Amino acid sequence: MDNKTKIRLGGLLLLATAVLSLLLVLIVDSWPVAIILAIVIMAAAAGGFYWTSQRQQRKFIERLKKFDIDPEKGRINEANLRRMYHSGGQAQKDAITLICLSQKCSVDEAHAMFKKRPTRQEINQMAAAQARGQKRPHR
Repeated sequence: MDNKTKIRLGGLLLLATAVLSLLLVLIVDSWPVAIILAIVIMAAAAGGFYWTSQRQQRKFIERLKKFDIDPEKGRINEANLRRMYHSGGQAQKDAITLICLSQKCSVDEAHAMFKKRPTRQEINQMAAAQARGQKRPHR
């Protein structure tokens, strides 16, 4: 996360804390108690959101590793990605997410990429390109 995003999130958190303290002062009738309660509530909410996002990321990486995909290295075998897509369920959603992020395309385009089978001519062209030492184009 870049610094600009961190500053925006911090400002939003500060603004939400201020609004919450103003609402709590109507209930508590004490400024210091309302401010402390607002800070505690917002800190708990921010901590909960952070914990949830870390947990989701950890589970996503575990699901990828079940299909022999290592996100740390950044190299993904296309056959493993296709196997992941065709297994269905959450794995299919994860495969679509990976393609959408890497290719910067829509979900419909990603589904079309997985459903499209390369023709024999395309396979021969890719093999010839690899033999010449050119980089293989990603579908």
